[in-house]
Amino acid sequence: MKSKISQHIEKLYTEKHSDNAHCDISSSRIQMVKTPIPTELFHELETLASEYNRDLQCLAGDFLTLALEEALASIPRKEKEHLYLVRQQHEHDEAEHHKELCQFNAGGT
Repeated sequence: MKSKISQHIEKLYTEKHSDNAHCDISSSRIQMVKTPIPTELFHELETLASEYNRDLQCLAGDFLTLALEEALASIPRKEKEHLYLVRQQHEHDEAEHHKELCQFNAGGT
């Protein structure tokens, strides 16, 4: 069975002249990530984006998403349970921080 990344590459070159160059970058389901990659791989990514008429950021996001899905799928069950608890704590902390930012003091001192 082909990996999801292999399937994605195959889809890119079979739909080479598609007009679907852009992707969703503004919905609440999307987070932008700025990450370093080796220069050689960046040039390969530029080449793929150019040749297959895709936005560079969208293509990088597709590959990162597929790689993360594969990585997460390989984590042992006990570690996934631990990571779930860590994630819950992060989300709780973020919600508390957001609530603090949204407080309004009408009496103001």
